[in-house]
Amino acid sequence: MPQDHPDLPNRHSMRLQTYDYRSPGAYFVTICTEKRQRFFAQPTLHSYLVETWHLLPKYVPGITLDEFVIMPDHLHFIVWLEGTGTNLPTLSSVVKTYKSLTTVAWLKHNKARGIACGRHLWQQGYYDHIIRNDHDLDATRQYIRDNPNKTRED
Repeated sequence: MPQDHPDLPNRHSMRLQTYDYRSPGAYFVTICTEKRQRFFAQPTLHSYLVETWHLLPKYVPGITLDEFVIMPDHLHFIVWLEGTGTNLPTLSSVVKTYKSLTTVAWLKHNKARGIACGRHLWQQGYYDHIIRNDHDLDATRQYIRDNPNKTRED
């Protein structure tokens, strides 16, 4: 996409250009809040995030959930793409669906409490890592489990 507006950021995909993100396997994902705001430092929104996480396979068939952790300004998770046939889930459809569902819940939560907020809960895009083997999977799971303790130590 050409840079028609010089004041907009020039985004470059960090994704592997030749990789099919419908390929079965495990993926580590990090999504960050808009402008890294610490929306989740107070756990009032955690239930929406966790509930949506558990409902995600209903909205995106062909996935299995693995590790998940909520941090003050981002979250990490591992999701398995396992679909078969022609209607395979993509990693981007998983992230897009999760972001959409949680944003709607966040907006309703704030509106019900009379809290003014912007329209965006999540930053555009996400970080992903293709988990390549059992060692990588174990290390990534441990990273997710340990991440909240690392933040408290800082």
